[in-house]
Amino acid sequence: MTTNLLWLTLLGSYIVQTKSFSKILGRPTHHNNNDYNNNIKLNISKNISNIHDTNNSITDESIKPIKNLSVQIAIVYFAAWFLLITLARFWNIPCKTSSLDSNDINNLSNINLNHEEFYNNSGSNNNDNRDNGTTISMLKSKFKQVSKIFILSLLLSITVLSYTLALTMTPAFDVTLIQNTSIFEITTLLYGVCGVAKRQNVFRNFIIMMVALIGILIVSYTNATCDLLAGKLSINKETGEVNDPFLFDRLKAALLCGLCSLTMGPFAILSHKWLTNQKLITNKKNIFAIAITSILLLVPFIPKQSSFWRDINSNNSSGWLFLILAIVGGVLPNIISIILLTKNSPPEFITTANLSVIILMGIVQGLSESGQTYVVRWEVIGYLMLTISSIILFFSLRNRK
Repeated sequence: MTTNLLWLTLLGSYIVQTKSFSKILGRPTHHNNNDYNNNIKLNISKNISNIHDTNNSITDESIKPIKNLSVQIAIVYFAAWFLLITLARFWNIPCKTSSLDSNDINNLSNINLNHEEFYNNSGSNNNDNRDNGTTISMLKSKFKQVSKIFILSLLLSITVLSYTLALTMTPAFDVTLIQNTSIFEITTLLYGVCGVAKRQNVFRNFIIMMVALIGILIVSYTNATCDLLAGKLSINKETGEVNDPFLFDRLKAALLCGLCSLTMGPFAILSHKWLTNQKLITNKKNIFAIAITSILLLVPFIPKQSSFWRDINSNNSSGWLFLILAIVGGVLPNIISIILLTKNSPPEFITTANLSVIILMGIVQGLSESGQTYVVRWEVIGYLMLTISSIILFFSLRNRK
């Protein structure tokens, strides 16, 4: 499978995954901010004695997100990894024969050889000492491997949980923008600092990355203006401020998702160091161990008195269909693409997908809301800067090995 096809699969699967999860976790699609604002205006026109009723109407169940499903969806995300063990043979993902690192195997081999020489020289009385030394070394190696899996699972579960929580509070485009920007910044920085990335054309790539980030800044800054012109938001004539009833939810989602996504930087560095050898061969046992450990870490956070089977359709009547679509068309091809790209391409090449997926999500959002989309000149400029930078980085980083 070519690198270009894997890269495109990575982008498309992320879009399918995010949009599907957003349909399950987000607010009802029929809800409109203008209708919400009109209800608020009607309530404000009432007497002060009716303020309590106004608060009750604001917290109506029809506009509340299903927050108690974010943990369950994160668990479903990791549970889908179990299918990778079956699909690995079809996708030609070679695996190590042991869950130990190659360095640990070499160390164990040296220990066994040394003990065999000692046994030949000293006689059979040292048989117990040899067995004890090998057992201790095996236990140390196992403990080391378990610690690595736990650390990686903790870092990854933080990112995934913040991702699903953010989708309950803000649209899919906002989550895509803030998450991929954070991941791109931290992974690019750590790849350079830790010596994972090749030190070629560093200054040129730095300038291109800065142009891309400025483009993202322009797009995010003009996004509210476009929503205002499209009628999604309105201006309060008395205060002159934008009437956005979910402003604080958006801020919480951006802060939560942006900060927690930074854990993907250490995850990328440590997984590159611990879970792959010089040829970047993926280990099925490690994938299974990370998935099951992440699920165990998330289980204590499942809200009490919550029913996943009942609530999944409460926000969208097609909740189960979107869940299946998210797994089959999103999670599985996304993880497989990442694994194969990591094996066949430089690690820094995957970061170009973080930039390109923002562009693709913007296009998908514009097409899905064609009647409610308004484009301004600076937004076009921001997308052009981001697109040109992504293309240059794509061809610059793809062929390095």
